[in-house]
Amino acid sequence: MFLREDFRLEPASCYVDAKCPRYKAVIPSEEDLTPLMPYINATAKVLFYEPKEPVIVFKMSKHKVALRRFEAQIADVKDIPEGKKLLAELDQLLKEIWLKKEEITPLFEPKEKPTALEIYKYLPKTNCGLCGEATCLAFASKLSMGDVDLLQCKPLFEDQKYKDLCQKLENLI
Repeated sequence: MFLREDFRLEPASCYVDAKCPRYKAVIPSEEDLTPLMPYINATAKVLFYEPKEPVIVFKMSKHKVALRRFEAQIADVKDIPEGKKLLAELDQLLKEIWLKKEEITPLFEPKEKPTALEIYKYLPKTNCGLCGEATCLAFASKLSMGDVDLLQCKPLFEDQKYKDLCQKLENLI
């Protein structure tokens, strides 16, 4: 087991609504997680990776996960039972990656998430709202943070005239 079973929930700074509190799970690690990071960088949906720090942020189902040397954080956790479930899921993922590391080509290059404006350049700019956001810029902002999926932009995938933009965006993200 890479991660310890004891963890704490901390209020997520972006959620201040007392009716709908959200937390992040802060999980101490038994071991240095740094050796895992290049393998995660090669296999997961990575939003950010800085090997000098060292820190990596990636998506695990609908949750953002941040790994640092001796700590993991899982965002958007509603309570202790969900935190325990996500802790087990993350620990299993880390074990699987470690066991398969001989089959994975590690990726040591840093990865920065593209800015909302970089993403916006390649969106259809129709402000159609089919993605669930009011504008393409709002969608780009959420996409840069990893809060939405590119597939939610229907025109990008359904209209042939956006095929080149779609390809450029997929490469960017």
